[in-house]
Amino acid sequence: MEVESIENKVMELLAEVLYLDVSKVDRNAEFEALGLDSVLAVEFVAQVKAQLGVAETIESLYEWKTPKAFIEHVRGQVVAGQAAP
Repeated sequence: MEVESIENKVMELLAEVLYLDVSKVDRNAEFEALGLDSVLAVEFVAQVKAQLGVAETIESLYEWKTPKAFIEHVRGQVVAGQAAP
């Protein structure tokens, strides 16, 4: 999967659970400030796992506090997974 498509997919999934247009989601804002509560976080992480095949947990959102940081983290996992034999 291409780097740009990973970013787009994560942003689309986040916007979907927040019921926002993707253009309204600030990549640099903290998840909490965007309105991502614990219930929505569970849904978001489940969608990221299902769509991108990464082993993420809710705790990832506390470690990588913004969409931009989370995308970088997920991108690394996807690329590492593609490189695995």
